[in-house]
Amino acid sequence: MNDNYIRNALEIKKLMQINYKNIECICKQESKRHGWGLILIAREQLKKWILQKKPKTLLDIGCHNRLLEKTIKQWFSKTETLGIDIVKYSEKLSTLCDGSMLPFRNDSFDFITIIETLEHIPNYVNCMYECYRTLKNQGILFIQSVCCISRHAYEGDETHYHVLHPNCLERLGKLIGFKTLEKGMINLTFYIVMQKQ
Repeated sequence: MNDNYIRNALEIKKLMQINYKNIECICKQESKRHGWGLILIAREQLKKWILQKKPKTLLDIGCHNRLLEKTIKQWFSKTETLGIDIVKYSEKLSTLCDGSMLPFRNDSFDFITIIETLEHIPNYVNCMYECYRTLKNQGILFIQSVCCISRHAYEGDETHYHVLHPNCLERLGKLIGFKTLEKGMINLTFYIVMQKQ
């Protein structure tokens, strides 16, 4: 890993002045309160894309207890998975970091998942840019999140910093350089599948 990149990431972190100790404390409380684990509403949609793309490398942003990685390995065992989070829960993380400052080289991953996490990232726009940077050409970004029209998007969870809508994320993705391949809504949870162009 490039020392300049690490220095720049640390400088960005200082500029953002996010108190990660406070966020960690809140995340641990909310995790117990809401029973966080693997909330995979768009399970069949993700499985379809995993089996279609057969990724060699996959990054799970907001991996919590790494259940998603275990599930993906059941679907396609040849995928090398990495899990990141800003909090250490019970499972060992691949990397402790914020999704908006990924410590990986350009073009590192075939597939990135962000399941029920993007709304928790204070700088979610930068997270989208970082996903684009670290995905290989034609790589897939799969996002699942509670939709802004659900009261669960804005009430009751102290770690929700944004309310999101698939149409807005699609426009943001297009601005960054992604092409939307699929999007849908299951109850009040949406998923969107984007490809790096």
